[in-house]
Amino acid sequence: MKQFGFRKYWDSFVHWKGWKATASFFQKAWRSAVFRSLRKKLFGLPFLPVLLLSVICSLGLVWVFVNGRETWVPAYFLYAMSAWCLTALCVKLPAAIRGAKGWLSRHPKLAALLKNEELHFKLELYLEQFLNFAYGIFKIASGVVLGSAWIGCDGIYNMAQALIQLFQILRRKYAKTPVQQWKSYRFCGVLILLMHLTLIGLVFQMVNWNRAEEQGEIMVITTALFAFYKFINSFVSIAQDRKHLRPVDSSIRMLNLAQAFFAIFSLQASMFHTYGTGESWEHLMNILTGCCVCLLIVSIGIYMIRRGSREIKKLQEINYG
Repeated sequence: MKQFGFRKYWDSFVHWKGWKATASFFQKAWRSAVFRSLRKKLFGLPFLPVLLLSVICSLGLVWVFVNGRETWVPAYFLYAMSAWCLTALCVKLPAAIRGAKGWLSRHPKLAALLKNEELHFKLELYLEQFLNFAYGIFKIASGVVLGSAWIGCDGIYNMAQALIQLFQILRRKYAKTPVQQWKSYRFCGVLILLMHLTLIGLVFQMVNWNRAEEQGEIMVITTALFAFYKFINSFVSIAQDRKHLRPVDSSIRMLNLAQAFFAIFSLQASMFHTYGTGESWEHLMNILTGCCVCLLIVSIGIYMIRRGSREIKKLQEINYG
């Protein structure tokens, strides 16, 4: 079938034969003696000292931004060091990964343990639970100390999400049959829709009464770290979910995605009310983002309910048909 329009040019661009030659050219240049000598002179430190320097520079940047020393003369040296550390990490990371794989090859028992996907998933779940509860407690406590209903409700919402996730983790032990697992998956979608009512209240409170008060830089940085972690981890987990996970595990992934969307909205509201100037377009952006987040979370809940019901019906037809 003949292709027209943008798709035709996009396919031509993707399948261009010059990509292989271009990649080969850069690969040869990277491995040349000149670049090897340059890398050795610029990034001669081992990986672990570079990693330690990166941590120190990151803490220094946090101190600079929190204390408002962005134009301080030593801060420019810190900016240059941070850029060097980031570049050095990117250059040395492949060699460090190869070294770690070689070390694991000499310890087969440890290598087999690290390849245990069920163990990986459990550790990830426990880490997620710890972060969710810690972040929720931090938000609730901050709301009480600062006297902010918005921050307190934000923390309560995250705590409720963490409790739903804990319920799903417990269901992993008892949902043995496929029908039970899909029922748990569908029930998680129902809980997400019920939680959405709370989210609508939060969005209405923020948009209608402009209740997302200024929170301070430390609070905004904490919210940003949590939001970016949840957002990136959610999409990576869903990409991995397509391989082998059970319905109960998949529901936990979808729950994390819903929480990530709300975290992005919370971050935007916090940044506007901390660094913004109170212009009308900021209020409009909060309205648009809040509506989009609500629609996305409703879509997640409806999708889970419909998919769970469809799979249960299929299994019942197989069993009794």
